Amino acid sequence: MTTTLVSVRYPLTADSYRTIQRGRELTEDGESLIVLHISLLQNGERATRSELQAAVEDELGEIGAHYIVRQGYVLEEAIIDEAARQNADRVLVGKTKRGRFRRWVGQLLGLYPDLEAALTENLGTRLEVVA
Repeated sequence: MTTTLVSVRYPLTADSYRTIQRGRELTEDGESLIVLHISLLQNGERATRSELQAAVEDELGEIGAHYIVRQGYVLEEAIIDEAARQNADRVLVGKTKRGRFRRWVGQLLGLYPDLEAALTENLGTRLEVVA
């Protein structure tokens, strides 16, 4: 059985819904679809599994997914840990969107790690970035 892990932001954005839809397209009957949100502790985020599920189902209806909310400090590490825990065959993430200036300053100061590069290097499974 194939397991697809879809990492999303909460509150959900249009990009989050696009990423979930892509996960649905890739997941066949009998396969497992997991929607994951990482609540970043340093941002003071608090989301629950039921809030995540309600937000997805309000927009997309019942999709037959499992919903997981984890807390962590480093997004990349939390996604990698959950992918390993769930024995995921593929992981989907949304494309990181930052303005050019903010991206340049962040890279210069080392503020924003490259999520795609970190996951590609450390994940050990297929990664798809949904734009």
